[in-house]
Amino acid sequence: MFSNSLARILSLSIVFVASFFSQVAAQQKVNTSEYHQKLVNFQQLLQSGQLDQGIELLDDLIQHYPDSSEAYYAKSLVYGQMGDLASSLALAKDAIRLKPKDLTYNNHLLGLYKSTGDGDSIVKTLNNLLEYYPNNSMILREKILMLNASEKPEEALQVYDDAIKAIGESDTLDMVKAEVLVDMGRFKDAKVLLEKWYNRQSQIREVYGTLAFVHNKLGQKKEAVRVVENGLTVTKNDLLYLDLADVYITQKNSRLAFEALKSAFNSESIPYPEKHRVMMQISASPAMLTLPQKQDLANALVLKYPRIAENYNFKADILWQQVQLAEAKSLYLTSLGINPSQADTWRKLLNVELAANQLKEAIMHGQEALIHFPDNAILFYFTGVAYYMDHNTAEARKYLEAALNYSEQETDFVKSMIYGSLGDLYHELDMIKVSDAAYQEAIALDSTNATALNNVAYYWSLRKKNLDQAAEYAKQATTIDPESKTFMDTYAWVLFQQGKYAEAQIWLEKALKGVQPTAVVLEHYGDILSKQGKTKLAVAQWEKALNLAAGDKSVDIDKLKQKIREKKYVE
Repeated sequence: MFSNSLARILSLSIVFVASFFSQVAAQQKVNTSEYHQKLVNFQQLLQSGQLDQGIELLDDLIQHYPDSSEAYYAKSLVYGQMGDLASSLALAKDAIRLKPKDLTYNNHLLGLYKSTGDGDSIVKTLNNLLEYYPNNSMILREKILMLNASEKPEEALQVYDDAIKAIGESDTLDMVKAEVLVDMGRFKDAKVLLEKWYNRQSQIREVYGTLAFVHNKLGQKKEAVRVVENGLTVTKNDLLYLDLADVYITQKNSRLAFEALKSAFNSESIPYPEKHRVMMQISASPAMLTLPQKQDLANALVLKYPRIAENYNFKADILWQQVQLAEAKSLYLTSLGINPSQADTWRKLLNVELAANQLKEAIMHGQEALIHFPDNAILFYFTGVAYYMDHNTAEARKYLEAALNYSEQETDFVKSMIYGSLGDLYHELDMIKVSDAAYQEAIALDSTNATALNNVAYYWSLRKKNLDQAAEYAKQATTIDPESKTFMDTYAWVLFQQGKYAEAQIWLEKALKGVQPTAVVLEHYGDILSKQGKTKLAVAQWEKALNLAAGDKSVDIDKLKQKIREKKYVE
């Protein structure tokens, strides 16, 4: 979980790029002041989050020094940071073309292949390296791991056997064999293998972490904790705090897991990418820690690494979950100030502003985001929604239709959201046929789009059209979101239009339970009661609706008054 004991996954982090180029600046064979200065400038741009300018500088560096493998490598890292894995892969291959034996470059390439799930290319790269380093235990280790990850455990064990024959006893390879045995469910065999190195006080941190995992699997909880604590004493490797957190999480002891994670996050020896990876896992798991515990860990990252934009995102995400919208917004803005090339952070900022009904600011930031990402369908979508909520239908249409135009590479879920919002917009523009078509497309793309199901069902009920289909859609919406009072009201109103008044009353009363009702819902309740001959109760609901109806454009006040005056339902 938290521990990353066996897979050396490359982190495409700014920290690594800057650190690497600091070394290159000191060691570069091309000892020209111009080259050195460009390296310094590149590092400064990267540290300030100016990735686009950094890439321009690297392009210039490559043009003047075409054999500079470091420049290709660094550019690959930057593209990886930006999520462009295809470009990152091509540049990594260029670096290796210039220095095929370089382990750093090859490790980076392996990390990219792991990110894309290209197992065949990983094995090919490892085999290429083994030609240069035939008995390198670390490369053999990676090959064993890759074969195991490819569900070829027997082949992995054969590589292990061949390697041991060639190089002799190895704690590194025994460690990997133990991992294969664990994946095969052979916990007792793994325990025997690991205890040999545990008793010899191996300096390999993974020995302790994996042995603790095995103890946990065998129900030996105290032994699991003891193993990791001894490992911390023997190896002085703070990464074992992550293994300790794993042990406590497995034992459902979130308090001690949190304490172990705090020790890891405050450690000077654990590299930032490890902490970032763990924070990503914590953020993605609602039940792993409490929100205050997550907040403490995010605070630790912000304080320790104040120039890394993603740390502010972690903290903002947690504040958003706590409905602290102003604080979350401030942190997203800070993050974007460090690095504006974060499309998802712009999306989150717009989401927060929409939730806070700060529509003008959402529009302004949406337009700013689109300067950086001019073909981003999701940013067009949220900007269009902001315009729609601000009652600017002309601009809303422009942005939402642009979102649709740029959505070809998006998921069906995203496309469904766009079509659903276009359905709402077109209905408001009285483009009824186009609105219905947009809703139907939204539902075809994502049958769980409850809002689209609800809205088209409601509009059909108002027009007394497709009532059977409307009832099916409305009921489906209440199944998807059984807590939505709006969806309950819609289903009740569709049932009313079908003449199913008793059933409509049941659903409408569900919609009224435990909430402050709107004028529309109360009017509907009165209509349903009136159709069942419950005139006195109906008039009481209409009167309540009238008291709430001032300024509500969805209520026909004259018709409502007529119902009260005539004491009957009026079409």
